[in-house]
Amino acid sequence: MSIEINNVSKTFGSFAAVKNVSLNVPSGELVALLGPSGSGKTTLLRIIAGLETPDSGSGPVLFHNDNVSNRGVAERQVGFVFQHYSLFRHMNIFENVAFGLKVRPRKMRFSKDEIRERVMKLLKLVQLERTANLYPLQLSGGQRQRIALIRALAVEPRILLLDEPFGALDAKVRKELRRWLRRLHDEMSITSVFVTHDQEEALEVADRIAIMNEGSIVQQGTPEQVYHQPANSFVCNFLGNVNLFRGRVNNGRVCVENIDMAGSKANHTDQSPVIAYVRPHDIEISRRQDHEFTILAQISHISTAGAMVRIELKRCDNDEFVEAEINRKCYLELALQNHECVFIKLQNPQIFIEDYVI
Repeated sequence: MSIEINNVSKTFGSFAAVKNVSLNVPSGELVALLGPSGSGKTTLLRIIAGLETPDSGSGPVLFHNDNVSNRGVAERQVGFVFQHYSLFRHMNIFENVAFGLKVRPRKMRFSKDEIRERVMKLLKLVQLERTANLYPLQLSGGQRQRIALIRALAVEPRILLLDEPFGALDAKVRKELRRWLRRLHDEMSITSVFVTHDQEEALEVADRIAIMNEGSIVQQGTPEQVYHQPANSFVCNFLGNVNLFRGRVNNGRVCVENIDMAGSKANHTDQSPVIAYVRPHDIEISRRQDHEFTILAQISHISTAGAMVRIELKRCDNDEFVEAEINRKCYLELALQNHECVFIKLQNPQIFIEDYVI
């Protein structure tokens, strides 16, 4: 079941929450709406669900080429999973999952035996069949979120929508559940859209990512595309940690920190300011100066916890800080020490002149 949105806008008073947004979600894909708070992610999701009505003049919302713009939530047959579970506290887990099946119109309702079979099958799918007679408050946060998800799936929705589904959980449980969601999606192949502000979550789980900022989608693509080929400085800066280095265009070439970035040419006038974004794992550390292509810096802190060693360095020329990440093998070979001076080299910089990427 594909989703197609064309030139949709939504305003609340004088505030434009969604601005002329278009989005295509092919059948069976898991797409993330990623962006900072207030970027319009949840409003767009609610428009897809039918919980919000777009502004007049907006284009249609299509489910598999079927215009559902004038249909309510029930008619659209979507499953919606909220951040805070929204389970019925007075019902046990079995009754929660079965609720949507029991309130169907009589002619569409399954028999009691069919409902029991369907509910128990779903509980087994998420390995929670032993919780059928328990109540929501007797379950952990992660278990409750899994119950909320299969409750949405019980009615066999055409589309699954999730609004910050793991936002209320701690980091470890959140990581476990997003892997579980990816496996579940692969098994069921239901078209899904989920909202998140967690970059790592989107990059790990989604087939494609639509990055939003100030009510607009600023880039769409696979996790690899948006991470390695950011459309603009906002996307580059938003997707993970980056170090910023400043420079200018000089004789048609880009110079960052007085370093001529070989192979980088600019179609801008001389002296146009540029910013180079370099991720911590693309900072190379050496004790040997590589001619003019290195910057002298002093190590101020080393964190060895985890698979990668994180190193904070203070530049000797302007006192700005740079963050680098190297693997443990490289760290042990270099035998780096706090307060020693080293040379850093910029690898794979993403260079922007205003909104132009080189």
